Amino acid sequence: MKLSKILRCVVIYPLVFGLMIILAVSCSKSTKIIVQDMNMQVPSGEQIFSEEMLHGEISDTKIEHFAVSGPAVQTISLSSENVNMFVFIKGTGILKADTLSIGLVPESLAIPVQYKNVTINVAEGEVLHYVRFIKKLSEQDKKDMEEFPDKNKYNIYFTKFSDCQPYTEKIKSPNTVSRMVLPGDIIPRVALGTVKASGPDRVGSHIHAMLDQLFLGLAGNDITVRADGTSIKLGEFSLLHIPLGSAHGVSVEKNKQMYYLWMDFFLSKEGQVWLKTHKPVAVDDK
Repeated sequence: MKLSKILRCVVIYPLVFGLMIILAVSCSKSTKIIVQDMNMQVPSGEQIFSEEMLHGEISDTKIEHFAVSGPAVQTISLSSENVNMFVFIKGTGILKADTLSIGLVPESLAIPVQYKNVTINVAEGEVLHYVRFIKKLSEQDKKDMEEFPDKNKYNIYFTKFSDCQPYTEKIKSPNTVSRMVLPGDIIPRVALGTVKASGPDRVGSHIHAMLDQLFLGLAGNDITVRADGTSIKLGEFSLLHIPLGSAHGVSVEKNKQMYYLWMDFFLSKEGQVWLKTHKPVAVDDK
């Protein structure tokens, strides 16, 4: 047998075979989608219940679900080193800061910016559920906030989801209603929006490697989320992390509802160019 043929048999063929096995194993590995359901039942005897959500999934960000059972007053200390975002998902209450008082309702967002503390007041017989996001601000974030236009600077940014600017996107059907809850020029490297549709409908597969994204299932949400060949159900009052850089999409079946809040945490401010894929819709056109 010739030496070259021997070398192919002894060295090259086993190497190629080994590489094929490695490739096959890596391709067979499915992407893991992390999802966590919220505990919507306040433990007996507790007025303020909290649980951490998706620990360590989003860099420099702590996420907690709170349930406040009235009558109760919760005082929350704030730091200029972080941005605090409060997403209210069920129940009612009142947010107070100095002389300011804001009525809290489901599907609303509050971001105190210029206060050292706020209080959340819940009346007797009421239970208020909300999710608090505490994101650390980098030095560049602080600089960017100072340079934002004055019209984008708030003592408290507050909005109801239903009042927000609708937008369209190529990956969504004409039957889908999307709204921009938090534009990208108010809090550095953070944007939020809602997606709502009756089934059957879908959000087409897409990739955005420049941001970490969460889905928060709102009331009545019942969808399937897919990422790189893996699928998982997302119901109401659950929080899901889209695997970074994955090809992902959403579907909703007939007689079911798609209704979730997406939360984009951009890795850099340059990555926010992604938001240009959202095309605002004039209110008169709706």
